[in-house]
Amino acid sequence: MTDALVVRDLTRTFPTPAGDVHALRATSFTIPQGEIVALVGRSGSGKTTLLHCVSGLDVPTSGTVLLDGRPVTGLDDAARTRLRREAMAFVFQTFGLLPHLSVAENVGLPLRLRREQPRRREERVAHLLDLVGLDGRGRSLPDELSGGQQQRVAIARALANSPRLLIADEPTGQLDAATGASIMELIRSVVRAESATALIATHDAATQESADRVLRIADGALVEDSRSRPVAQPSDHG
Repeated sequence: MTDALVVRDLTRTFPTPAGDVHALRATSFTIPQGEIVALVGRSGSGKTTLLHCVSGLDVPTSGTVLLDGRPVTGLDDAARTRLRREAMAFVFQTFGLLPHLSVAENVGLPLRLRREQPRRREERVAHLLDLVGLDGRGRSLPDELSGGQQQRVAIARALANSPRLLIADEPTGQLDAATGASIMELIRSVVRAESATALIATHDAATQESADRVLRIADGALVEDSRSRPVAQPSDHG
């Protein structure tokens, strides 16, 4: 199986008046294509910093990130932006839907920005709405939907450009347990259908259980991989 995401010795250090803060410490892992990985750890453990470095939203102090063999680290701002637009998708705790646009218009926005032909855009939007179980709700406005339905729209929008990597930061954080479980089942089904790979930061136990694999991070270091022996935590607490 091909490795979709390769992270090698990723380190992120933030200088402060009180001394350096080691947000990430020589973190390494790989994710094969099609795998859904839950990234877990307490608040402040480094999960969001890791997501930002993997996606190119932040620049690591050292280390490398490869997506389908293409470097993410080492690119300039414009190249990282282009890579995110072409190969990545993001789902957050807040849905981020534009309230004045319909469901279909929200989902189709990335395709419109890419200047996709209207007919192809409409076909892709219809396919995605069907995939997330919202066929027939394309003309609705976001505030006419439940929280779980709005997150489904956000997932459909994230998938519009057929990304290789889906990055989600607490995607079920604003949802009740039952709705959160249904969203994770949805993410699993659409990742499979779209041949994508997913890295999901979460505190939710049910989300962890539904993932193919769990990576646990503490004090900026990878301390456990559910498919391998525990990784020793660095002794330097900086």
